Amino acid sequence: MIEPDLQQVAEMVESAEKIFRVNIALDRELADVYEVQGTPTLIMFLNGAVVVREEGPSPDVSNLLAVVSQPYVS
Repeated sequence: MIEPDLQQVAEMVESAEKIFRVNIALDRELADVYEVQGTPTLIMFLNGAVVVREEGPSPDVSNLLAVVSQPYVS
């Protein structure tokens, strides 16, 4: 299940973006690949490349929406 704020953002950008939540306690291999040391960690990709990495306290809906709405180039 996605966190409530993250769920709201996922619904707002549904047609343009895909948002996934990964439980790093259950998927250590994926956490190791992306060097996730703690939670929450938000990693955004564009064409397979990391364009944003945010670590720390859970951001609110407006902050999440601002991050996922940025025009990123690969």
